[in-house]
Amino acid sequence: MPCLLIRTNVPVADKPALLRDCSAKVAAMLGKPESYVMVQLADAQAMCFAASDAPLAFLELKSLGLRSDQTEALSAELCGMMETALGIDPARVYIEFAAPERVMFGWNGGTF
Repeated sequence: MPCLLIRTNVPVADKPALLRDCSAKVAAMLGKPESYVMVQLADAQAMCFAASDAPLAFLELKSLGLRSDQTEALSAELCGMMETALGIDPARVYIEFAAPERVMFGWNGGTF
């Protein structure tokens, strides 16, 4: 059930392509089937970071079984994705990682 939420002040021209690319990369990074990956994009948002509206992003990555020893490598990968796809300096990306308990995440009328 990996879920990646991307909020950025950068307008994205080809949203479907970015969503597909992020979906594939998240599945690969976490070693999970892409059929469970969800990606949400909110682009062209009113945002500022360090008193500047230069390109920035706030990401949330939630995944069952996500371990704290994975987050540094995931941060590098996700920041690299934002830099490559949207031209956002990694120093202007915040990422919140979460590993909910299986019973705290619903799907298909039940929980995991």
